[in-house]
Amino acid sequence: MQSLQKIRRYEFLLVFISIIIYVARRLFQEARHFDQIVTAAELNKIPHALIWGPLRNYNHFSNTIFPIITGALFFLGGWFIFHYYIYPRFKEKKLDYQLFILIFISIAFVVTSVFLFDFLKLYIRHTVDSHEQIAGIKVYSLFRKLFFFTNSMAAIVIILLYEGFAQFYYFLNQKLNEEKEENFQYLMYFLNISIAGFMILVAITANLPRKNYWYGAVRELSLMAICATTVYFTQDVFYKKVLPYFSSVKSKEFQNGAIYFLFINFLGAIGGYFIQFISWLNHSHVYLGFHAEWIIQLFLIFTFVSIVIAFLRKVLTKEKIELKTQIVSKSAELLNLRSQINPHFLFNALNTLYSVSLKENAEKTSDGIQKLGDMMRFMLNENHQDRIPLSKEIEYLHNYIDIQRMRIDENHNIEIKVNIQNSEREIFISPMLLNPFVENAFKHGISFRNPSWIYITLTHDAQKLYFKVHNSLHPKQENSPEQANNGIGLENVKKRLELIYPNRHTLDIQVSDNDYFVSLIIGIY
Repeated sequence: MQSLQKIRRYEFLLVFISIIIYVARRLFQEARHFDQIVTAAELNKIPHALIWGPLRNYNHFSNTIFPIITGALFFLGGWFIFHYYIYPRFKEKKLDYQLFILIFISIAFVVTSVFLFDFLKLYIRHTVDSHEQIAGIKVYSLFRKLFFFTNSMAAIVIILLYEGFAQFYYFLNQKLNEEKEENFQYLMYFLNISIAGFMILVAITANLPRKNYWYGAVRELSLMAICATTVYFTQDVFYKKVLPYFSSVKSKEFQNGAIYFLFINFLGAIGGYFIQFISWLNHSHVYLGFHAEWIIQLFLIFTFVSIVIAFLRKVLTKEKIELKTQIVSKSAELLNLRSQINPHFLFNALNTLYSVSLKENAEKTSDGIQKLGDMMRFMLNENHQDRIPLSKEIEYLHNYIDIQRMRIDENHNIEIKVNIQNSEREIFISPMLLNPFVENAFKHGISFRNPSWIYITLTHDAQKLYFKVHNSLHPKQENSPEQANNGIGLENVKKRLELIYPNRHTLDIQVSDNDYFVSLIIGIY
C-alpha cells in the first residue's frame, strides 16, 4: 500500500489539477456570461451607447481573468503552507517563532486571495425598465468591507475543513496499512479513486457564492465539523475522565473531568452560534440580536449525544476488555503451570528441609524456608483469582523482602527501608501487581561491591492506593543469567494494569544512570 509521503505528493498534484480545472471553468463561464449579456442587449435593439458606454469601465483581463487566477494561486499558496508546514509542526508541538511566522504568511496569502478577487472582480448584468424589459447594461462590484472580512474567514475555514478531512483520510490509510489481508489494498484503491473523483467533480460543478462564501456548503460543513469535533472530544472525556469515577461523585478526577466535559460542550455551542452569527450578519447586514436559546439548544444536544456515545462505547468495549483480560490471565496461568514441577513434591521437599534446619538449629534457614513455602502457596492458591485482599498481597511482599534480606549481612553497604501501611478496611486488588516492581528493585538495585539502597512505600486513602519503589541502579554483567529476561515481568504488569484498571491507574517510571523510580497509583474505590 502507498506510504504517507507518496500520498501527500499525489495529494498536492490532485489539488493543483482541481484548482486548474475550477479556474479554467470559471473563466469560460465568465466569458460566456459576458457574451450572453451583450448579445441579449443587442437582440433587444438597445442603443450601443447604453451597451458599450458602461463597459468602458470594465476590462475583461483586469476585472475577471487576473482576479480569478491570482486569487486561486494565492489561496493555493496559503493552503500549501498550512497543510505541509504549519499543521505538521503543530502536530509535533513545535510551538516556536517559525510556526507563528508561517501562520502569518499563510493567513496573509489567504486574505490576499480574497482581497484580489473581491476587490478587482467586476460583474455585469442587465438593467430593466418599469416593464421588466432590458434597458441597458450595468457594471458593478460586490466588494464590501463586511464581506471581505467574512469571506476571508470562510476561506480560512475551508482550509481547516480540508485539513480535518485529510487527517481522517490519513487515519484510515494507516489502519488499512496495518491490516494483514492483501485484499484490503483494493479497498484503499477504491477510497483513493472515490476521493479523487469527488474533488474533480467539485472542481467541475461547484461555484463559490457571488456575494459571500457563507451560503451553502461552507456554512453547513462548518456546523457539521464543529458538532462532530465537539461530540468526539466530549464523549472521549466523559468515557475516560467521568465514567471511571462515576460511583465516587466527590473524587477530584470526576469533578475535573465533568468540568472539562461541560467546558468543551460550551465552546462547541459558542462555535456553532458564531457560524450562525456570521450567516445572519451577511444575510441582513445587521446583527439580529443575541439568541441565547440557540446556544442552550446546541449545548444540550452536544451533552446528550456525547453521554449516549460514551455509554455505548463502554458497553461495546466491555466485552472486548473482558476477553483480553481472560486471555492475559490464562496466558499467565499457563506460564505459571509450566513453571510448576510437581508442586506437592516441592512442598514435601521444603517441609523436609524445614525439619532438617530445625534439627540443626538453623533458625534463619528454617524461617526462610517457611516464608518461601508461604509464597509458593500464595502463587498456587491466590494468584489465579481476579481480586484478593490487600493484606494478602502485603504478606507476600513482606515474605519476599525478608527472604532477600537473608542474603545481606552487616558488612554490605546496603540500605533497605520499607514503609507499608496496613489497611484498616477490606481493600481488594488484582494479585501480583506490586511484587514485580520489588523484584526488579532487588534484581538491579543490589550490589555487594558498591553502596546500594532500596526504598519501598505503600500507602492508601479512601480512593487510591499509592505504591513507590526507589532503588539504586547497577548494570548487570553481560554473562548474567537474568540478562535475557529483563523487562518481561514489568511488561506483563503494564498490560494487566491497562486491562484491569483502564483510566484508573497512573504508572510513572523514571530511570537515570544511578537510580530507578516507580510510582503506581491505583483507584480502589
